[in-house]
Amino acid sequence: MSDQLRFAMVGAGWWAHAAHLPAIAEDRTISLAAVCDPSLDRANSAAADFGGAAAFTDVGEMLRSVQVDCAVVATPHTTHRPLVEQLLRAGVHVLVEKPMTTTAEDAWALVSLARSSGRHLSVGLTYQYATTAPTVRDIVRNDIGDLVSVNAEFSSHTQELFSGVGRFAAQAHDPAAPHGMSYADPTLSGGGQGQSQLTHLLGNLFWNTNIQAAQAFAYFDNRGLPVDIVNALTFRLDNGAIGAATSTGTTPSGVEARQRIRYHGTRGMVEHDLLKAEAWVFGEDGFIRHVHNSEALPSYPRREPVTSFARLVRGDGENRAPADLAAASVSLIEAAYISAAEGRPVDVLQGVISSDERQREETTHRAH
Repeated sequence: MSDQLRFAMVGAGWWAHAAHLPAIAEDRTISLAAVCDPSLDRANSAAADFGGAAAFTDVGEMLRSVQVDCAVVATPHTTHRPLVEQLLRAGVHVLVEKPMTTTAEDAWALVSLARSSGRHLSVGLTYQYATTAPTVRDIVRNDIGDLVSVNAEFSSHTQELFSGVGRFAAQAHDPAAPHGMSYADPTLSGGGQGQSQLTHLLGNLFWNTNIQAAQAFAYFDNRGLPVDIVNALTFRLDNGAIGAATSTGTTPSGVEARQRIRYHGTRGMVEHDLLKAEAWVFGEDGFIRHVHNSEALPSYPRREPVTSFARLVRGDGENRAPADLAAASVSLIEAAYISAAEGRPVDVLQGVISSDERQREETTHRAH
């Protein structure tokens, strides 16, 4: 491995421009080796804007032409599995945007492939990269006793984005701006609010608890849009805890969005505000602690996934969004979509989740 990690950017759309490409350019331990996008103009433009890397329209051609250590995949949701699979088989460490995939089968297949190939696989669940996130996770796992119930809410302003019309559609020509073309097309996105927003909430829940879901029952509503915009689901976790999660993209303009999870345990409760990267901890005798984010640090550190991933590959950090726990959220979301469509409880497909100790052993082994 050279002094700098050679990164490839697969997908040169708005989130690559808003988060990943600037992060690669800022990190002196990283070099941008290639940009790959189905549009050669878009690939050339991004490559020129961020250091003059080689541009490609095909991942296979890119891998044959350029030496790559790591890749960031930020393409439409339903394209993730074949791209990540191709990269892992070529010996490349991969950071893939959320949702990791849109089906549980695809997600767990990638987890298995990453393990067998000895490559790191992380997911761009940005809230988990906040500086307060590990502290909240440790409190949830260790300080409130056995988990009894979970209440979660994710409200946002995505209705226009998922409509495929209006100002977001008008921005489709600009690769550095968000647009609704892929989000409003279920063949590309796999769904709406559930795939793009609920995945944040449930991804964080599984990372905090290290427990998989066993069964789900859900109602989803498109409200006339091409994809779902309102979600409500109940679920049962492996340890017997019961949870409820709601998500809506219909929050009116000017109304503050809310992204919170409340964990009730046998010895206490934690209320985690993902949007503000803070938490309130309550014990049997009342308030105990407020975990707060420094005003100098972003609560949504959009460039941190790349920086953190580079440290992970170098053996100098933990996997802040491990693929197995992200796959657990994919499994629950897929079960929720099936339940909403068929009006029945659905069992959640489960995989093997590594313990924290196992992950640390793998990190040490891969670094040598």
